[in-house]
Amino acid sequence: MLNDSKPWVVPAVVFLLVVPLVGLTCPWADPADQAVADDERPSAGPTVQAVADRVSQEHYQTYHLDVENMGLGLYGGAEYDMGYRNRDGWEGPGSLGNQEVRLYLQDAFKAMGLSVSVQGTHLNVVGELTGTTTPERIYIIGAHYDSLDEDRPGGDDNASGTAGVLEAARVLSRYQFESTIRFIGFNAEEDGLAGSKDYVNNHVIAGGENIVGMINMDMILRPGSDVDPDTVIDAELEIQTKHPPSVAWAEAYLQAAADYVPSLIVNGEIVDTDSTSDNDSFLNEGIPAFLVIENSLPDFWDANGHYHTFEDASDRLANDSSSPSGVTYDFAFATDVTRAAVALIAQEAMLVPEAAHGSF
Repeated sequence: MLNDSKPWVVPAVVFLLVVPLVGLTCPWADPADQAVADDERPSAGPTVQAVADRVSQEHYQTYHLDVENMGLGLYGGAEYDMGYRNRDGWEGPGSLGNQEVRLYLQDAFKAMGLSVSVQGTHLNVVGELTGTTTPERIYIIGAHYDSLDEDRPGGDDNASGTAGVLEAARVLSRYQFESTIRFIGFNAEEDGLAGSKDYVNNHVIAGGENIVGMINMDMILRPGSDVDPDTVIDAELEIQTKHPPSVAWAEAYLQAAADYVPSLIVNGEIVDTDSTSDNDSFLNEGIPAFLVIENSLPDFWDANGHYHTFEDASDRLANDSSSPSGVTYDFAFATDVTRAAVALIAQEAMLVPEAAHGSF
């Protein structure tokens, strides 16, 4: 979520050389995935439900920990070791941790068989699965991969959304779709949405592209409240009701969650607001887009007291059951949020029933 120092008014209601692994696991290159049992491979006629069911909490958690730990050189090696965790993308190529996660995203997308590019001055990482019959129709799942400066790992904001994009890419890249799907790690979201604004203005609009729908995942891991122990554990969708196509697109996510991920509760009252996240860059240019986020309203700043702090990490207070509130990260919830996004994209991009897009 964008670094905004002013209090958030309660609203009216997504080439570098491959460096050998040093310490992190590579969920996209797991040898076990190379020898998937026959009954786990896509059938001749995969369904949207079957695709959604392949979203894995184990893989999601691995991606999340890997992204959260960037800046220690565990993936890229000693040259990326800052001595603390950080993915700040403010200036030039960003911090060493920002550069390390960018390398990781490129390697992951390439290993999944996607076409990979690094776009713009803010170095957004794009993995593309080209459509078979209507490639000009493009769907986007995005999240920002940057965090703030200093020792602030950004476990919820936004290693959580970045892990969701990676897991969505891991699953969807096994299949073919009539329309194109792009998986994007946006940089410099914490700096005025700079990366996504550059992408929309200098790539989408300049190229005359047809983006049918954009899903932005930002802060999807800590739905509990530090001040309200009775808060409902649900996801919320944010759009601007002045743009009816975005309303319809958000409603499609609500329906996909109900149809394919019944364990996920999504607030049926779509929030009408400027999200101060990357979906706004699309919506403000007339492109259907919404933000899916953990439920922290209406007391956002108090509900997630560790947001934008040193403590937002899986091994710190944001995920410590012995903290005063006892609220922790909810990986099952984040996996379900991702699963619903995968279901919506698989449905709308038109899953090709005869073929799977390789294996991994």
